[in-house]
Amino acid sequence: MFIDDIRSFFAESNLKPIAVNADRISLYYQDREEGCYALIVFDCPEGAEFTASQYQNIKRQIYDSLAQGSPKRVYMHTILVTGDVSRACQITGKEAESWIIDTGNYRLIIYENQNYNFIGIRRGLEDFILREYSPFETGKEEEMPHEPLRYKEKSNLSRYFSPVNTAIVLSNILVFLIVNNLLPESTGDIYVNKGALSWRDILENGEYYRLITYMFLHSGLSHLTNNMIVLLFIGDNLERAMGKWRYLTAYLASGILAGAVSIFYNMIKFNNIISIGASGAIFGVVGGMAYVVAVNRGRLENISTRQLVWFVIFSLYGGLTSQGVDNAAHIGGLLSGFLLAALLYRKQKKNHIG
Repeated sequence: MFIDDIRSFFAESNLKPIAVNADRISLYYQDREEGCYALIVFDCPEGAEFTASQYQNIKRQIYDSLAQGSPKRVYMHTILVTGDVSRACQITGKEAESWIIDTGNYRLIIYENQNYNFIGIRRGLEDFILREYSPFETGKEEEMPHEPLRYKEKSNLSRYFSPVNTAIVLSNILVFLIVNNLLPESTGDIYVNKGALSWRDILENGEYYRLITYMFLHSGLSHLTNNMIVLLFIGDNLERAMGKWRYLTAYLASGILAGAVSIFYNMIKFNNIISIGASGAIFGVVGGMAYVVAVNRGRLENISTRQLVWFVIFSLYGGLTSQGVDNAAHIGGLLSGFLLAALLYRKQKKNHIG
């Protein structure tokens, strides 16, 4: 049976099974330094085996039992294994700490607002379902065109690269190739000079477009590569957490505000310099991720608060000890991204337990 295979998968995934005195419920547990993680699997083939109230009561009882036996914080997540997705959604209310396994179409459903990778099991679970149960053998794929997440979509590159962030990376690469390789050197220099961040040109000549164009220009291959690697790593996570349009807004607004801070700083210092590069916006992404991680109790997907803090420290240290780095834009982007995330990020309110 499908549910038995799923239980076996979790039992083999460094999750300790705990006996539960209830039918159709399986409990798995993992103890980590930062807290204790509990995964509750509900077997709901018809989607009517539990009511929303029963679901919440079961979660509360399990939480209370685990919290009493451990001084650590308890993190809980649920998975409903069901053949009726709409009924399962009514049970969970699509709360953030829940997923659905659709047994009719053999897929893992994760809605936009939900925790994308509880203790790192998502990818392995998806691969297990894909390996054991091919979605193309069911003959039901075309019956559910409006479901939010089809498994075939999660098994391809979209699992690893979110659309808006990937488009931003590709845009930066395309602009770099055009300006630095396809145009004559003199013409490329003109484009850079016309698009770079310059407080004199912006304030005295009204060339406000520079607040956007400077984000897509880079001085060399290493400059581009370093920025895009960081953006691929962190931006991808932030887009999945915020949603594509909020992420795009946060990215562009962070870059613009980072540029504004740079303009103000260099103007009062009378520094007649120009700046290019996506790093101001990227620091905005880092600031946004810092906020999202903080409100998700110190961890989101594979990123923790500690990792972000060290990244920011090393990045700012590298900028402060290097020549030709616009640290005003970096700091401005970091703070802007944090504040923008506070305005744009919508973490679904959960029914608090305990």
